[in-house]
Amino acid sequence: MFDIHNSMTDHRDMRDLTIIGGGPTGIFAAFQCGMNNITCRIIESMSQLGGQLAALYPEKHIYDVAGFPEVPAISLVESLWKQAERYNPDVVLGETVTRYTKLEDGTFETETNTGTVYRSRALLIAAGLGAFEPRTLPQLGDISHLVGGSVFYAVRSINDFKDRNVVIVGGGDSALDWTVGLLKTAASVTLVHRGHEFQGHGKTAHEVFEAKEAGRIAVHLDTEVRRIDVVEGELTRLHLRARSGKETSVDAERLLILIGFKSNLGPLAGWDLELCDNALVVDTHMKTSVDGLYAAGDIAHYPGKLKIIQTGLSEATMAVRHSLSYIKPGEKVRNVFSSVKMGKENKAT
Repeated sequence: MFDIHNSMTDHRDMRDLTIIGGGPTGIFAAFQCGMNNITCRIIESMSQLGGQLAALYPEKHIYDVAGFPEVPAISLVESLWKQAERYNPDVVLGETVTRYTKLEDGTFETETNTGTVYRSRALLIAAGLGAFEPRTLPQLGDISHLVGGSVFYAVRSINDFKDRNVVIVGGGDSALDWTVGLLKTAASVTLVHRGHEFQGHGKTAHEVFEAKEAGRIAVHLDTEVRRIDVVEGELTRLHLRARSGKETSVDAERLLILIGFKSNLGPLAGWDLELCDNALVVDTHMKTSVDGLYAAGDIAHYPGKLKIIQTGLSEATMAVRHSLSYIKPGEKVRNVFSSVKMGKENKAT
């Protein structure tokens, strides 16, 4: 994992754009700032950049980003940062933005949970889905003492499942991806889903059923985990109940619960910005209901929005470009071709 530390700049220094959120969209927005010759600062609440990709799915493979037929999530984050770091954006890690103030001169002050105030000429919110926590299985009671040892809500290291009997709960993309992804690593893989069909991508679902037919995995549909057996602090067995009432049990040393996350806008919800479906409403310029304040990525909403990484990267480009007319009023916004700009920069060095 690439190592990034907080920038050693004065928080009182004015920047052209403050980017709230250091996931893929926020990192690419920082690159776009460099492309458009403006300064920026990323403020990220976690201790690392990368958002959910780094925190929850670092080893998950991604297939729908242009130019990458297949790329591990953490490698995509590293590549995005490699692009952005050439322009030396300020980075603030481990601080959560709690409020903003738009001053009379049109600039912004952004305050974090530490009480630190950062100044900029415009704001871009790229906070993903906001704060998030995994959905749990309440019928199992308090299993917090098992989390990180026998129970997981994400795959941070594939070695946690090596040569283990793994039970995966869920029917979406993550559950299907890891059912297939752990076949060569785990001793056995069992997939449990309470629905009668999967919600994940059809191609991956087909791979799961092929593996089932080949006897490589077990699949239980219309089934829930009812209780677990723990011996000396280690998970040993899961007890399942089908909708029909039939009960069964399976050996399990690792329980991977992938049934989604609950998102919470946190302080953003109280910022008096127009919301729809727990996201910030933006116009075609990615501007929110406040002039000078933009949004991109999963946090942004408009008709026909598609919440994928590729969309967030495009929105970051548009948000930064359109923010120029607010940051530098009266100046003509010129189209910047990366090949020309990079060629000039390389000659200068």
